[in-house]
Parts: sequence; structure tokens; C-alpha cells
Amino acid sequence: MNYKKFIAFSISFLAVFFGNIIYILSCGGGEIDPYDYYISYFNAYTKGQGYEPFYFTSLSNYYDNATPDEATVNVQDWRNYADDKSVSIDDIYRYIYQYDREQMAQIADCSAKGQTCAFADSVRSNSFAMYLANPKHTDAARYLLFAKDCEKVVYNPDPWSDRGNLTPEMTALYDQGKGLLAGVKDKDIAQRYKFQLLRLTHYRKLYKETVEAFDKDFGKAGSNNLIYNKALALKAGALYHLDDSVNAAYLFSKVFAAEPGLREMAFLNVRWTNTAATDIFALCRNNKEKANAVALYSFQSPFVDLTPLRMAYQLDPAAPALSPMLTREINKLESEFFTPRVAKAADSIGLDLGYYSYMDYYDETKGINYRDSALALQRFADEAVQKGKVQDLDFWKVSAAYIAFIRKDLSGAKSRLEKYPVQDPAIKDQWELVNLLVTLNEQKQLDQAYEAKLLGSLKWMETKLGKLNQDEYWYNSDKKLFFNKAMRNILATIIAPAYHKQGDYTKEALVRGRCDSLRLGTSPYGAEDMVENQMSAEQLIALHTFLKSENKTAYEKYLVSHFPKDLNMELAIGIAYMRVSNFTAALPWLKKVPTAAQPASYQIWVDQLQDFGEDTATAKHRTLITASQFCEEMVRLLGLTKKKPVSAAVYHKIATGLFNISYYGKTWFMLKEFRPSTLWYTAKCEKDPFERQYFGVYDAEIFYTKAAQASTDKEFKARCLFLAARCAQKHVPDNEDDKLYYLSLVRNRYFPVLASNYNQTALYRKVYDQCSYLQDYVIESRKKK
Repeated sequence: MNYKKFIAFSISFLAVFFGNIIYILSCGGGEIDPYDYYISYFNAYTKGQGYEPFYFTSLSNYYDNATPDEATVNVQDWRNYADDKSVSIDDIYRYIYQYDREQMAQIADCSAKGQTCAFADSVRSNSFAMYLANPKHTDAARYLLFAKDCEKVVYNPDPWSDRGNLTPEMTALYDQGKGLLAGVKDKDIAQRYKFQLLRLTHYRKLYKETVEAFDKDFGKAGSNNLIYNKALALKAGALYHLDDSVNAAYLFSKVFAAEPGLREMAFLNVRWTNTAATDIFALCRNNKEKANAVALYSFQSPFVDLTPLRMAYQLDPAAPALSPMLTREINKLESEFFTPRVAKAADSIGLDLGYYSYMDYYDETKGINYRDSALALQRFADEAVQKGKVQDLDFWKVSAAYIAFIRKDLSGAKSRLEKYPVQDPAIKDQWELVNLLVTLNEQKQLDQAYEAKLLGSLKWMETKLGKLNQDEYWYNSDKKLFFNKAMRNILATIIAPAYHKQGDYTKEALVRGRCDSLRLGTSPYGAEDMVENQMSAEQLIALHTFLKSENKTAYEKYLVSHFPKDLNMELAIGIAYMRVSNFTAALPWLKKVPTAAQPASYQIWVDQLQDFGEDTATAKHRTLITASQFCEEMVRLLGLTKKKPVSAAVYHKIATGLFNISYYGKTWFMLKEFRPSTLWYTAKCEKDPFERQYFGVYDAEIFYTKAAQASTDKEFKARCLFLAARCAQKHVPDNEDDKLYYLSLVRNRYFPVLASNYNQTALYRKVYDQCSYLQDYVIESRKKK
């Protein structure tokens, strides 16, 4: 949410009876984008203006600022009051929200004296300031100065600071305001003074007097404007403090219905009343007010729940809140039903899309069956469309088609799109997007004929892409970037997986490159990661060859034009060969890469008695060894193993190099861009040659064992055996039984030899103090004796 920071002397109102409340959302391990943590193709901004704070996200208290916000309405009210075409909206805003008290005081004083005053250029150029400086508008100028003074005692910009007892200042201002009001004849200015006096009464905790003053000054007010609704909220807050929570909630619900810019405040305060929508039904004058109350309370729930939507519809089928309520339920289904299903489908073909939500279709903890909920919402939307009583009928038509798509009912979605033509221009883009989703998912094969059609769709989406200003960030709501994210989602979760399933890894990489080029910061499994961490050398060579080829279709040229230009394909191919220990094949590719662009190590040949650590220069190891130099040496060493006898040092060096480029080694970065702390060896690693060695270090164990066998030095043999033991430990299968898993680690097949034959070596004494598994093995062995 984009919070606007300003001093609003006549409109600031975060919590009427409570001052300011701050919420903090903290996520360990990096914050999740609250606007982009699930797959969404349904634009909340299509309909529902004024309810933006309550668009769905389970990771933020509010989604966005309501439109119009308080400032916009307040400024427009002053523009209407001035009724002068020469007075601009921007100048009114600047005067009210940016001018300091000294500037306002000078203008009010000049207006009151009826003199010609020398103003600064910034004041003279402000049309509203000049309007107020006219003696005819002295009451307005003096009121705005008074409101500025009131603001500093009722609004605290720093809610953590203790400003002490401000009652004396508020009392003095109240007395001053009473005096000023007495001389005012203009009813609009008089109403604003009465609001300021009501606010000063409320903040002095005179709650009974607040209620009485509202009834006296505003109870018969004919206008339902911003000032009236803010005054009504003050009465509601006073009633809450007088322990009349139900009446307070009812009045806040009226404010919620009437004024978009006050909806956050009203919503927050209703929550403090600890009431339910049905509690205030007896106070509601009609079903329209009841429907509004149901909507207000429904915005509190982050879980799928169709009951409030049905109830509000039955009470008032034309309620304006129904569209945002429907959108919330659709977005919830996207989060908890659609996204997990897409993620599971991707997992089934070996892709990790990286989404955080991964719930099953039935969540027993909340008692929600998402399949049934989706079907029920589908039927409800269809019924509402058939009856035709809802506002935004075209919106409901497209919603019905999209819900069918979420349910994987492609024929149902298609028939609804054909059955429900839309006329509303704001809805047509959503219709086109749903139609694209349906046609894409109908394709059994992405062939050249369909790619030609798909190119047109992608170019259409490009015309809808939003652009951020320099002071904006992608970590933002969907107001500007909805189609950017929708396009990214289509590329990353539909088109790329389709190519992956077809075995066309070149096209998959190109599609992910287009996905990356959208620069949203959250593209799952993008081209860079795919090229640098996922593709085999053979796949990379095919991609590299294709990128250089001249014979491409228009669709292929489009994708290539967006493929990252800074990816070093020669380096990626060389590293891919290194991952499968094919150092001979890696070497010619790496030699094409400039030395400065290659990963390099100081300690790749230094064995590790403990895991991890940093690969930095030391007194003994000051020379950088590049990836190509490493491969060159490995080729030489492996060549030596073909000529008998082989020295123990050769085996040891090979093993050390292999271990150091594994997950546990100091030079892990030579094979991977990132090493998360949450990964380790599992049985799944056996299916992938790279992961088998990267996490299981089998070959390193073999060569350390050969080094021990080839050596005649007892210390060196002990060292190699312990290093082999460490490797063996890395491929112990995980076990849900922690005790059995720990016993598997303790009963390492190398420990008996070490404990029996090498317990007098210096190496043994050193590692015994470091390795708790070896210690436990020895203790267990002694108990058996």
C-alpha cells in the first residue's frame, strides 16, 4: 500500500477514538511481496473503486488507498465552495496540505485587514491563496488557520511519542473556536467550525458532550458530505467509549458506506467494537444498510467464505460492495486452490515455480473444501448474471467464465465467454485475458501454427503493460502492473512448462527470458536460473546454436529479442559439464571465457575437516585458480590415474577438488549461483547425476578411500579415511525417525577402522574433539564391550 504522508488538519482520522495504530508485518528470511505471492489473472481494479483497501491480500492489512481519498474529496469540496474557475485544484491542495502556519497566518491577517500585502512569489502564484487574501473570503482564510492550529493537538505524526497532556491547549482552542464561530454567517464555514469544536470535545475525552454536540449541530444536517461523515465518526467513537458498541458499529458502518476515504478508519473501529453484522441489523433502516454492514464485516476474513456474499446479494442485489466482495473470493481461490494446483502440475514434470502458497485442495484446519467452494461460487455468479440485478453485469459475466477456468472447466469457461458478450470497455481486457487462458490450456501441443497466433496475443498484452515512475518500485499493488504480472504468469506457469513437457528446452528458456525481461523482481524459475543452474550441457549447446542461427520464425525472433543479453553461454556450458564431472568437455568452453568472468578459488585444493567456510586468500594460499585452470588440473590428475601405480597424493587431490565444489565445500559457487541452507541429500538426488555428486559426494569418497589405500603414511591414511567418512555421511538417506537417522550417522563404516587402527595419530585426536558422531560411536562401542 502506498501511504501518503501529509498533515491533514481537517481530515486526518486514522482511528477516531484511539489516535494512531501502527501494524508491522515482519517475514523472516526476506519479505514476501504481498501483491504477488500467488498466481492471479483476475484484476481487482477492474471494478470496485472506493473499496481498494479491501482488495485481497493475506499479507497486508490493507491493499491500497481508497479512491477518492480524503484529501481529494476535501480539496474538491473547497473547490466547490470557492466556485471560482480561476482557483485550481492543485493550488488548493498545496495551500491546505503543504503551507505552514506562518504563511496561512499572513494570508488570513491580510484578508481580515483588507490591505494590499507583499507576499512571496510562491504565495502570489497560488490561486487559492490569492482567493483567500480577498477580504470577501476572510471567514474561510481564518477558519483554515484555526484548523491548522487544531491539527497539531489532535493529530500525532509520531504515535510512539508521548506528547503529554494537551487538554489545556485543546480547551483554549475550543474557546477560541467558539468565539470565531459566533461571527461567521457562511453556513459551510460554520459547519466546518462545528466539526473542529466537536473534534476538540472528543479528544478531551468528553464523550457524552460529543454525542450531544453532534445531535445539536449535525443531527438535522441535510448534506451527506465529508465533514458530516467525519463528525458522525466522532459520535460513533464517543459511543464506543460510552460502552455502546452496537450503536457505535452501526454509525461507523454508515460512514463506511458514505465516504470511501474514511473506509479504512471505519473498518478498523468496527473491528474494535467486537460486534457482528447481525448485531446491528435492528438499527439498520433498510436492506441496503444491512447489505453494506455484511460487506464491511466480510472484509475481515482472509479465508474463502461465500456466506456473506450470498447474504449481501439477497439483501441488496445492486449493492456496490458486491463486485469487490466477488473479486475477493475469486482472489482467495486463486491463492489457496488455483496456485497450489498449478504448482503441483509443474512439480510433476520436474519444475519448481517457487510459490509460497502450497495448500491442498482441502484444508482441514479451516474446514474449507476449495473444490466445493469454487463450484458454489460458479453457480452463484451464474445465477446473479441470469437475474441481471447486480451492478457491473459485464464484470459478473467475465467472473463466471474465469471461475470456470479456475475449476479447470475449459469448455464451461469457453461457453460462458461466447454466451456472455461484454460491452463495458473496462471489462473487455479481462474478457480477452480469460479467453487467452482458455485457448492456451486447450492446446495439446505448442506447434508453429499456434505460435503464430500466440505471438499476436503476446503483442496485445504488451500494449497493456504498465510503467512505473522513477520513484516507484515493482514491489507494489497491481494498479499499474496487473498485466505485467499476468503476462509473467502466463509465460512462466503455462507456456514455459508446456515446452518443458514437450522436451523443447530451447523454447522454454526463451520464454523464461521474456518473463525475466518484464523485470518484476519475482519471476519464478527465470531464464538466468534455468541457464546457469538447471540445463544440461547438451541443452545449453542446442540453445546457444539456436540463438546464433539465422532461420527463425517471427515468434522465435520475438522471444530471442527479449532473451537476456548478459548471459555468458560459453561459461554456462562449461559449468554444466563440470557439474557432471566431465572436465575434459568443460575445458574448451571455459577457455573461451575471459579470466575475469570465470569463478575462481583460493582453496579449491585444500581439504576440509569441517563443512563450509569461506574460500578466501590465506598466507599459504594467495593464488587464484580459475574454473578453466581447475578443469585443466583435473584432466591432468585423472589422466595420471590410468597409469599404475598412482600416488596417494593424486587421489587425495582429485577427491579434495570434487568435495570442494560440492554443496559442503568452500568452492561450491563454482557450480551454483546460490547455496540455500535448507537443502541436503535426499533419496531424490539419486535420480540426478549432478545432485548425486553435489549433495552425495560419492566420487570424492571413492578417491579419498583410494588415497588411504595407496598411502603408507599412517597420519595421511588416517586423514584420508576421516575425509572419506565425512563423504559417506553426506549420502545417508534422511529418515523421519530422528533417532534412527542419528544412529545411521554414528555407525559410519569408516569409524571402526579409525577408532581401532588410527586412534594414536595426531589427526585422530584432533578430529575426535571436533566430531560428535565419532565420539558417540566410540562411547557406544565401549558400552558393548
